[in-house]
Amino acid sequence: MFSCDTDPRLASFIRRAASFSRYAPASVLVGAFMVFGPAPAFGQVPLPPDRPSEPGSLKQVAVPVPANLSLYVRNKQAAIVLGKALFWDIQSGSDGLACASCHFHAGADNRVKNQLDPGLRNENGIPLSQAFNKTASNKNLPLGPPPGGGPNYTLRKADFPFHQLADPTDRNSTVIADTDDVASSQGVFTMNMGNVVTHEKLSLLRKNPHAFCSADPGIFNVANVPVRQVEPRNTPTVINAVFNFRNFWDGRANNFFNGVNPFGLRDTTAGVDPNNSILVERNGILVPEAVAIPDSSLASQSVGPVLSNLEMSCNGRTFEEVALRLLLLKPLGTQKVDPTDSVLGPYADGPSGGLKVSYLALIQQAFNSKYWNSKKFQGTDPQIVRNFSLFWGLAIQLYESTLVSDNSPFDQFKDGNPTALSDAALRGFQNIFMSKGECVFCHKGAEFTGAATSLQLSRLDGSFVESMIMGDGTPAAYDSGFYNIGLRPPVEDIGVGGSDPFGNPLSFTRLAKSAAGNNSSTLLTIPLDQLIVNSCSFQVNQCWPFAPSMRDAVDGSFKTPTLRNVELTGPYFHNGSRATLEQVVEFYNRGGDRQGPLGADTSGYSVNISNLDPVIQPLGLTPAEISDLVAFLKSLTDERVRWEQAPFDHPSLTVPNGELGDTASVKRNNKTGFAVDDTVTLPAVGAAGRQPKRLPQLQPFEAGLK
Repeated sequence: MFSCDTDPRLASFIRRAASFSRYAPASVLVGAFMVFGPAPAFGQVPLPPDRPSEPGSLKQVAVPVPANLSLYVRNKQAAIVLGKALFWDIQSGSDGLACASCHFHAGADNRVKNQLDPGLRNENGIPLSQAFNKTASNKNLPLGPPPGGGPNYTLRKADFPFHQLADPTDRNSTVIADTDDVASSQGVFTMNMGNVVTHEKLSLLRKNPHAFCSADPGIFNVANVPVRQVEPRNTPTVINAVFNFRNFWDGRANNFFNGVNPFGLRDTTAGVDPNNSILVERNGILVPEAVAIPDSSLASQSVGPVLSNLEMSCNGRTFEEVALRLLLLKPLGTQKVDPTDSVLGPYADGPSGGLKVSYLALIQQAFNSKYWNSKKFQGTDPQIVRNFSLFWGLAIQLYESTLVSDNSPFDQFKDGNPTALSDAALRGFQNIFMSKGECVFCHKGAEFTGAATSLQLSRLDGSFVESMIMGDGTPAAYDSGFYNIGLRPPVEDIGVGGSDPFGNPLSFTRLAKSAAGNNSSTLLTIPLDQLIVNSCSFQVNQCWPFAPSMRDAVDGSFKTPTLRNVELTGPYFHNGSRATLEQVVEFYNRGGDRQGPLGADTSGYSVNISNLDPVIQPLGLTPAEISDLVAFLKSLTDERVRWEQAPFDHPSLTVPNGELGDTASVKRNNKTGFAVDDTVTLPAVGAAGRQPKRLPQLQPFEAGLK
């Protein structure tokens, strides 16, 4: 049993439940839950739900702060220093990659070489999910774009969009070219960790991050020489990600951080199994402690990539091995730090590079001593090593919480400057974004995403689950802020319709249906994610009881990304299939890429003939209106992001930019067996940002295409 006095999970849950009760007396709520509304008839064309209010300035939205953060962090500024160092340190990855290696350009990734994934999430399996579309996927289509190559391919302008039509205004016109390939970010080589006792690795791990990692060509190879793997989803920006209630495209980074992995309370062994828990000393021994830190999906997200055998890690590496390596090394020891860096400047170690403070010292400054001061060992590892995932997650979250871009021309306009927006941007906002284009239904609030914490907690039930009339005219429940927009058939990537490693639905909607079981209910508490869901707040089919038979529309749905700084964060969509904002608007203008008649199109999956968000319909925008909408989208760029001014400044960073060679042959490193990286080095940037005469401003993705 949990005690509210000692366990933050239950205490936080009760606090949230109590905050919900402010909105109405209990008697009113009980009465409301007993009201059932009629279901719309099949094929009925519904009126759209209430139009969301105009987005405001992001300055008016508070950055979410975990209610129980002080239980873990004693010096927030020291934690931010630690988090920025960890985020940018290429020593943290198995082969020279940092978190920043995929989030260095306006929080995203603008590389164009070796950035293709063959569609690894395609449920049709081999050969589709392991074959690059070097030719058109349909034998009746001509050869060529999009894209024209596989591993180590360099993307071109002609490759975009990935779905090309004879008539770009008609989604059902003849398909010229198509692919299930994804433009994403290159990660690690395919490597396997050797079976060697952890402490025997120390001397080698200190000198060589490849130590005990063996090469495996896998499917990412050129002439049987391993090249870097590429992720199956496009890299989203980390700027403003702190406002998301869940993170990752499929929402698997839980709002609650359990201290060890992305899955929150869904992992029932976290806090119980000493090999999968944060440890504290009690009665002279190290024992597991249950950790549940709310509003911490960024911490949950950050502990995923560092151990991913696609993104940053040898297959089989543990957080203890990450800790053993980094605790022995000089932070950012191979990188330069500008002495005017807004966070790291006071610690910069001059021309020699790195920081003149250790990771151990930063952890001790930042975190409460009960998590690091024990001299006891659990197995072969001391407490500070075993708890490194807690330090990593919270420190990186606190650093990323500073990456808020709230001074765009749009923010200035909303803050009272009537001349901050151009006439074209103002028309795009008022006439298209808020009206004819229907954009605001998904990109709502000052965060410009319906997946934001402030919006999901703004109503009685938290607004985690909603209902809408689907493309076939019948209602379905869905996860708020997650939509199927008819981009690709869900069989290629099921998105939030998938499951976590423990067999639970990622979708809150399906979780509610499962929790209801045979006892249908309109109000549910779901301990698994500490949610309260209330179908009586639905805009369509109010008080529609949760039950296993309730229709849902979550397959092929993904988290709505923020539009802030979108000018700089291409390529676009979860599959990176658009290079320009104009191509994005063209997609929406024709009603998506789904094919087939209304109500029975390629957004269907399993029993549902359509999972399509109903606002995805032909818009009839003129070229002038498209231009105005793009002008508005560009008004969401914060100039501090464009020029990497504080808080968006950073240490130097060397990133792999494909391999030396092309798609036919690559240079091989005879010592490692891997291909030799072609690299790009980004110089350190201080608080004042890039200087025009020395370093140009950040450019949109398409600027790097030939």
